[in-house]
Amino acid sequence: MDLHSPAPRMDTVPFSGIREIFEECDRLEADGVDVVHLEIGRPDFDTPEPIKRAATEALEAGHVHYTSNYGIVPLRETIAEKFATENDVSYDPNGEIVVTAGATEAIFVSILALVDDGDEVLLPDPAWTYAAHVELAGGTPVAYDLDPDDEFQPDVDALADAVTDRTKLLIVNSPQNPTGSVLRRERAEAIRDVAVEHDLLVLSDEIYEHITYDGAVHHSLAAMDDMHERTITVNGASKAYSMTGWRLGYLGAPTELIDPIVRARQYTTTCAPSLSQWAAVRAVGSDLHEPMVEAFADRRDRVSARIDAIPGMTCPEPAGAFYAFPTIPDGFDDEVDFARSLLAEAGVATVPGTVFGEVGEGRIRIAYSNSLDRIDEAFDRLEDWL
Repeated sequence: MDLHSPAPRMDTVPFSGIREIFEECDRLEADGVDVVHLEIGRPDFDTPEPIKRAATEALEAGHVHYTSNYGIVPLRETIAEKFATENDVSYDPNGEIVVTAGATEAIFVSILALVDDGDEVLLPDPAWTYAAHVELAGGTPVAYDLDPDDEFQPDVDALADAVTDRTKLLIVNSPQNPTGSVLRRERAEAIRDVAVEHDLLVLSDEIYEHITYDGAVHHSLAAMDDMHERTITVNGASKAYSMTGWRLGYLGAPTELIDPIVRARQYTTTCAPSLSQWAAVRAVGSDLHEPMVEAFADRRDRVSARIDAIPGMTCPEPAGAFYAFPTIPDGFDDEVDFARSLLAEAGVATVPGTVFGEVGEGRIRIAYSNSLDRIDEAFDRLEDWL
């Protein structure tokens, strides 16, 4: 017996490809290299002042202790009101809402609580790191494609064909990481039909809900007919309110789903940071995100124009979030080599598309969560390097 060997379940869980690039950036910057960061999904704005002030007031009031596993009551009430007014979904703040240490924890404890050994979980390709969560829980991730020729909308026929008698959970993310696509109403209804027909649980990751452009409309699956009882709705303050370091997420679900989720949650972080919860009372449901979304829209336009000017780079215009998912330029056939060479030789950090799934082959993810000046600097360097 090798006492130093990892648990077998870790054999299929890789290091995060996003974080590998991020760590390489740290090494380069420690050596004095100026790196333009287009790899990390982190808004570059400061947290809005009213939110910071709410945290300061909570600190001065002595709100520095453990809270309920479900979260503080004022925040749960604020979240319930937000769900009702913005998403047309009714959740009881006393038993149907859980505050978590970031949306990542909300996703992980939901999967841990609901997915058993051998259960299959349908997740989009390309997608953020849901597959690792599923594998850590003992489940089997099964991909369904997002179609680049249809603005990265889900291929619902392929989704339906992927359902088996072992399928337990369907994961949907809109607005989407890494493509920036926003689920159209007719496609959301088609996904609803698949979930209802096959009696699937659904995890709807809506963390980028407020970041949409050109009139794109976000649709919460839990608000659709026959979906409330089977849907876990995940959201948080990180992206829209530039609170990534505050680690504040939340989820809403019917009581019968909340019960196992909160029990799993009791043995992870216990509760979200108390000061972050009081700050989120001021953030959730407010309009403090609007100036940042306006800036993201300008950046989206700039990135789209710069991509279009480079031979071989094509990309559906993102309708939401702050990501573009273009093809790599002419003359390259490996997105990993391209991204690593661009970083090492030009100081521009992006993420290889295959980090997010097979559909990402020949693509990179660009996070335009950086200033217009730095975006232009990145593309100037890319053009010179090419």
